[in-house]
Amino acid sequence: MSLNEQIQQLIQTFRETLPPELNTLIEQGAGEISSLPIIEKALKAGDKAPEFTLKNYDGVTRSLSDYLQNGPLVLTFYRGLWCPYCNLHLKSYNARYTDMKSLGAELVAISSEGPNGYETLENSNLPEETLDTVIRAPAFDVLHDANTRVAKQFGVAFILPEAHQKLLHAFGVDIEKANGNSTYAFADPATYIIGKDGMIAWAYVPNNYRKRAEVEDVLNQLRLLAKNNPSERVSV
Repeated sequence: MSLNEQIQQLIQTFRETLPPELNTLIEQGAGEISSLPIIEKALKAGDKAPEFTLKNYDGVTRSLSDYLQNGPLVLTFYRGLWCPYCNLHLKSYNARYTDMKSLGAELVAISSEGPNGYETLENSNLPEETLDTVIRAPAFDVLHDANTRVAKQFGVAFILPEAHQKLLHAFGVDIEKANGNSTYAFADPATYIIGKDGMIAWAYVPNNYRKRAEVEDVLNQLRLLAKNNPSERVSV
C-alpha cells in the first residue's frame, strides 16, 4: 500500500470513529489550510536552497552544507509526532532510507517540534490510531526548526487554523511544550531534493497536510538526478 493510500485509509478511520464535532473541526481546518497561498510562495526547482544550521534531537548541530558534502539531500518538512500522517510519512521514508543512501543521497526531516514531542504525546489523549503511527527512532536526522525559521526561508510556513488549534486542545496536545512557543506555526509537508551545488532539483509542495510525496517518486527523481547533468532541474 502506498503512503497516500495509507493516509486515505486513516482519514476514513477517523471519519468513522471520532465524534462528529471533532471531524467538523478537522475538515474545516483542512479546507482553510488548502486555501493558503503556500504553493505560490514556496521555493521551487531551480531556486537556491537557503543555508541553514539547526540541531538534531541529540543536540548535534548540522548544516545544509554538511549534508551536501557527499551528495544530494532529500529534505522533508514534518509537523510533529501528534500528526499521524507525518508519522506515516517518516515511516515510509525510513523504510527506504538505505535505497536513498545507495543513490548517494542523505535524508533529513525538519520540524518546528523539538525533543519534547515524545513527552507531549505521552501526556495527550490522542486516538490510539495516532499513537500507533509514531516512529521513535528514525535512521536519519530530525532537526528542530525553532520558530519555523527555515520553513519561512523555504516559503512553506503557516499558522495552524483556529479549528485545528481547538482540535489539538481537545486531544490534550500541549503545542507550547512540544514546540517551545505558542505560535502554532508549522510547515507544509513539502519535500525537496537539493543538489550538491545547493540548487533545488525537485520540489513537491502539496499545500495539503493529508497528501505527501511518495517515496518511490523521490527515488525516481534521485535516479534521474544521478543520470542527468546537475544543471538540469526537475519539478512536479
